[in-house]
Amino acid sequence: MTSWGDVLSAGISAVAALGGVGVVAAGVAKVVSDHTSQKWLQANQGRLDQALETHRAELAKETETHKLTLKRQELIFQRELEAADAFMSFWRIVYPRYRHPDMDWNDACEDAAHSLGQIEKVVEEYLERHSVAISPDVRDWIERARLDAATEKFFESNPNKRPPQSAVDAAGRILDVLIEARDQILKDLRR
Repeated sequence: MTSWGDVLSAGISAVAALGGVGVVAAGVAKVVSDHTSQKWLQANQGRLDQALETHRAELAKETETHKLTLKRQELIFQRELEAADAFMSFWRIVYPRYRHPDMDWNDACEDAAHSLGQIEKVVEEYLERHSVAISPDVRDWIERARLDAATEKFFESNPNKRPPQSAVDAAGRILDVLIEARDQILKDLRR
């Protein structure tokens, strides 16, 4: 008769045999898997290396493009800054100073009218040096001021004599346009 100890011993032997087969099967599967993946990696290593080098080259090219773009933007900003600085210098030359406590806009326009020839010259010099560094709107405004000064400067300028009304009106337009140009230049620098 078979005892419970024999049955139990036979069951444990069967489970051990099946577990051992599982361990052996897992070991064989790992060896086969490693061998297969190594073979695939060797077969595709060239394509992977080529793709990696292509990607590196594209990144290097893109980096150089960004560096050049940043350098160009830095140079353009430097020119814009110089143009703004030059505009503020010529603004101080062109804009009339207070000469008496009750001075009004018409008095300022008369003072500017006496200087239309000088204003034209200063504006021409500014445009010659800085027109590439200012926005098209600012360039048009300043060109309009230059044209007004050029067309209305032809009168006998005498500080004791009032300039013609057309020259005073032109000086007012010039000052208004230069105020707009100044504000736009400063706005452009802050963008």
